[in-house]
Amino acid sequence: MQLFSFLKKEFVKNVLTLVTGSALSQIVIYASILILTRLFSTEIFGIYMLFSSATIILKPLATLQYEFAIVLPKKDKDALNLLGFSLIVLICYAILLLLILFIFNDKIADFFNIQELANFIYLLPLSVLLFGSVSIFDYWNNRMNNFKNISKGLLVKSSTMSVAQVATGFSAFNGIGLIPGMLLGQFLQLLFLLKVSVKSIKSARKEISFKNMLFLAKKYKDIPVFNTIINLTNNLSNELPVLLITKYFGLASSGIYGLAIKFMRAPVGIVQQSVSQVFFNKASKIYNEDGNLHTLVKKTAKNLLLISAFIFIPLFVISFYLDFLFGDDWQDVGLYARILIPWLFFAFLSNPINSLIMILNKQKTMVVFDVFLLIFRFLGLFLGYYYYNDIVISLIFFSLVGMLFNILIFIYLLKTAKEKKIAYL
Repeated sequence: MQLFSFLKKEFVKNVLTLVTGSALSQIVIYASILILTRLFSTEIFGIYMLFSSATIILKPLATLQYEFAIVLPKKDKDALNLLGFSLIVLICYAILLLLILFIFNDKIADFFNIQELANFIYLLPLSVLLFGSVSIFDYWNNRMNNFKNISKGLLVKSSTMSVAQVATGFSAFNGIGLIPGMLLGQFLQLLFLLKVSVKSIKSARKEISFKNMLFLAKKYKDIPVFNTIINLTNNLSNELPVLLITKYFGLASSGIYGLAIKFMRAPVGIVQQSVSQVFFNKASKIYNEDGNLHTLVKKTAKNLLLISAFIFIPLFVISFYLDFLFGDDWQDVGLYARILIPWLFFAFLSNPINSLIMILNKQKTMVVFDVFLLIFRFLGLFLGYYYYNDIVISLIFFSLVGMLFNILIFIYLLKTAKEKKIAYL
């Protein structure tokens, strides 16, 4: 009876809605990976991972993270103005990025020794534009409590991307790799979110104006000032292995690492991202009412700890069979996966409640955390290469640094949740 009562709670129901969509999308991706590893070489997979990492790293600057603010205002008209401002910033950024790449394309390719990626670099602005737009409309649907739309959007993306990538592998266009399939998935996900968001946007569209946009942009100025830095440094530190492995150990090693992290992040991200979106929505409402978040944080952390056993134990066992599943060209993928578990476990506990940083206006503190995390992760990867010339040692250093910092962040967030000062009025 307690289980059924637990499942009826709004917070849990919303999480389960997102988890269901994410799980279905990841099942599709898992199935496609088994095929893709036999259609594409480790080098081509390395190019794909480098492109994906570049998109993730560049995305925080694309919207200045204003999409996070969409959930915060009490009035829908204010949220819609923030949505509009986010889109304007995103489009301007994509155009600027394209101009920069036209100028520095060759230098970027030479630095990473990735002449194979030179032609695909020009697609980065498009990928960032699509990725950023999806994020904006995800947060609008989050605000509207339309979590089913977010889940369906993920399923549209994963199914389209997987089919397109497999089709490319079987076709005469095998050489163009996995990137076009990724872009097609992002595009159709965006089209779906636009379609399901039209009705809710129409109800408040008369209140949108550039004057209101600028007013609200100024009101929530702490988000771009600090949260952009937080997410930029965090994304850069998470994607750092792909960049440095490509430079120091080559595209093949980058491809193997990319497959390992993709495999491990998939089930972790299903729950992590779903809980994060619902937690942000719930925490914002609770904080606007009485400012008491400590109980919510403790319950969320406890549930995440219980759920982690059902994720990480199976992942650890399966990791010993990954070399067999993916084929002879993918040796060591299981070893890389096991090395990453300590970091991913503690990130799983802390990341979903990271939205407290913005709700409690603690961006300044997190900037310090993330800058030091980036520095120590870089040192870990570099020292593993410089002193040992061993990718395994580099990844061990990287994982241990990530584990220690996530423990510290979790402790800090748990303590900070007791605060009751309203950050945004």
